[in-house]
Order: sequence, then C-alpha cells, then structure tokens
Amino acid sequence: MAERSLGMGLVGVGGFGLFCLAAFAEMPEIAVVAAADSDPQRAQKAAPFGARVYTRFGDLLADPAVDIVAINTPPYLHAPMAIEAARAGRHIFVEKPLATSLQDARLAIGAARDAGVCLTVDYVLRFHPLHRLAAQIVHSGSLGPLQHFSLENFATDDTLLPDHWFWDPTQSGGIHVEHGVHFFDICNQLAGGAPDSAAGTAQSRADGRIDRVSATVRYQDRVLATFYHSFTQIGRIEQTTMRIACARGHVTLSGWIPTHLTLSGLVDNSGLAVLQGLLGEHLDVLERYEGERALFAHGGTTETLAGRIEGHVEALDRQGDYRRAIQAGVRNLVAAIRGDAPLTVTPDDGLSSLAVALAATESCASGQTVAVRL
Repeated sequence: MAERSLGMGLVGVGGFGLFCLAAFAEMPEIAVVAAADSDPQRAQKAAPFGARVYTRFGDLLADPAVDIVAINTPPYLHAPMAIEAARAGRHIFVEKPLATSLQDARLAIGAARDAGVCLTVDYVLRFHPLHRLAAQIVHSGSLGPLQHFSLENFATDDTLLPDHWFWDPTQSGGIHVEHGVHFFDICNQLAGGAPDSAAGTAQSRADGRIDRVSATVRYQDRVLATFYHSFTQIGRIEQTTMRIACARGHVTLSGWIPTHLTLSGLVDNSGLAVLQGLLGEHLDVLERYEGERALFAHGGTTETLAGRIEGHVEALDRQGDYRRAIQAGVRNLVAAIRGDAPLTVTPDDGLSSLAVALAATESCASGQTVAVRL
C-alpha cells in the first residue's frame, strides 16, 4: 500500500512562493492543503483548489492537515516562524537563510530538536545535477585535493526596487546572508566543514544601499575561497561563475542555476577510471603519458600521471532543473520524516553557512578579519 501524501502548508505567497507551489503540485509525496499570506487576495489566487487560505500563520499551524510548513517569507521571519512551527509539531522546509543571527538559528534548531520534528533549508544547489557532479568529482580525489573555490555573481536588480526588503539588512541580513549562504554552503560541502575566518568588503550606491560585497574565506591551510556578489546588472547580462581548483585540475560551473560544467586536468589511472565512470562520453582523454613523460613535479611532490583530460556537461533545462531541485529537497525531507533517509541539508549545515555569512558581513563593517563562530 502506498503511503499517504503529507500535507504541506506554505506561508509567503510571493513570486518565489508561487514557483514553489507549482513545483509542489507535481509531487505525489505531498499535497498542498493550506496557504497563508498577509495579502488574502494574493493567497486566495495562488492556493491550489481545495487548499485552505489563512492570513495568520498561527491559524495555518492549527490546521490538523498540515504536516510540513514551507516558509517563504523575508529572512528575518524565518527563525521565529520555524520555532513556532516546531512547537506546533510541524516539520519545516525553510527558504534560505535559516535565520539572520546565530542566536535565532540556534533557537530554531533547538526548537526542532526538542519537538522531534525535521528541519531543513532549501539549498537548491545541493540538489542540482551539475553541482552534485562537481561534488562527486571533488570528493573522489581524482583531481587531487581541493585548494581554491571562487564565486562571481553578477546579478540583476531589475525587480529590486528601492523599498524592497532585500535592501534592508534588518529584514534580509544583507547580501552575504540573504544570497551568499547558498555558495558558502556549497563551499563548506566541498571543503568538508566550516572555515576558520572570513574577511569581507562592501560597496554602496549614492543612496546608501549596499549592492556589491566580497569575502575571502580561509579553511585553515587547506582551502582559500573568494566570493563576489553584485546586484547592479541589467537582467540580460547577469552572470554567475563558480570555479573549483584542485591540485591537478579545474571544474567550472556557469550560471546561478548552472547550465554548463567544464572540467580539465591531469589524472592517474585510478582517477581516470573514476572520471570515466562519472562523465562517460562527456570526458575526453587529450593525451596519454608513459615513462618519464608520466612524471610531474608540483607542490613539493612528484606524481606519476596517466593523461590529460577534458570534459563538458550541459544541463540546459534551467527552470526545470530549478523546479526539480526544490522537489528533491522536499522529497528528501519526506524521506527523513518517514525514517527512510537522513537529511541531505541538516540544520547544522544551515547554521554553518550562516556563520560564514555573518562573519563576512561583520568584516565588511569592521574592516578586520573575523573568526567564524559556530
């Protein structure tokens, strides 16, 4: 017998909330049974047929059909709503960031733990096929250890009018918190843990709005990472590029929701076999090495390598992959609720990425390198 669908209640029916509702509607694992928004007309228009509409979050939580709450409100509301949902016994799928302060994040995590409910953050990139492939490549060690990660995000401000909550750090947390956490989380995942420090800078418009930020993040002596975000671009030319450098090769992903992954490097025989298994026909061997030609000195050591490789993988259904990544996150939450799988994005992952973002933000204001406090 098939297990029943879990009831989903969504709070915050803005533009992204609508996108999530469309994604949820395709999932047999859940049924959207309720929606809440401060604008009742907007909620009524967006809610699926048969779903109940509320203007008060507490009324949605009191609905006995709601098993999971999806929180799609501005960031400063995420932690208070997660705490309230946990205390009502509801599982939580919260849009990033988990909170805008470490104290609030810890309170939300503690409330979920005390109530025995599952809590996960909607880090969609973790579930995107190209990001998953990049993580498999890095964690396989086929290109040697990770050494550097860089992110350049030239984003549009087309829809971010001056009075949008995005520009108010008391509501959004600032760019590193509101948007950067996606990429701090990816870097933490690739590096195998949180960094020890962050150094950030920020630039402002004439009206005082901070629209460009950067951060250099240090993972002890293992990995150095750099992040740049600007919200100044015309939409038609916005661009996001992620570069991952290992000791013997490079992986580049293009696009905020990436559409292309390119790979180049030098491999030994075992690494070549791993990459052929991961990329299949998308991997080319450009050169083979034998004898003395196979000896490569670098980084204070000498390695015997088998060949030079190059690869290219496309994922051109950008919106479809975005929708499927959201669905995969919810599907993983449902599996965790049923005891069938662990959470892919744990509450501690949400806390760690937020800690990096807050350290970078603090550094922007102080001009000093700031320790990452978990």
